[in-house]
Amino acid sequence: MKDQLFILAAPFPDGGFEWYCNDCVTLEGALIVNPHWNDKIDVRRVAFPRPRKEVVELVGPDWQGLPMLVMDKDRAPGDAIIVGDYAILQDIRAIGRALASRHGGAGPHP
Repeated sequence: MKDQLFILAAPFPDGGFEWYCNDCVTLEGALIVNPHWNDKIDVRRVAFPRPRKEVVELVGPDWQGLPMLVMDKDRAPGDAIIVGDYAILQDIRAIGRALASRHGGAGPHP
C-alpha cells in the first residue's frame, strides 16, 4: 500500500464563512517543495463535513481528524498510532518528518 495523506480540501464552508485548515495547507506547501512525493504517496483531499467516508473506511470513525498520514504498520515510525492493519500520524511535524524520511526530500526544520 502507498502511504496515504488525507488533508482537508480548501476552502471549505463552516458557519457561513470560508476556511482552510492551517496544518493541511502547510502540507500542501510541503507537496510543492517535494513534487516527487506525488508519485510516491496517495494524496486525498477530503471534504470538511463528517463522517469522512474515505478515512472511516480505513481506520474507523474514531480517527477522522485531519491531516492524517496512513501507512503500513510494519514500516511505521515509532511515534505512529497503530489502528487495525495501519499506522497513522496526525501531528503535522511528525507527518512531515515521516514523509521526508520515507520518500526523501525536505522535511520540517527542527
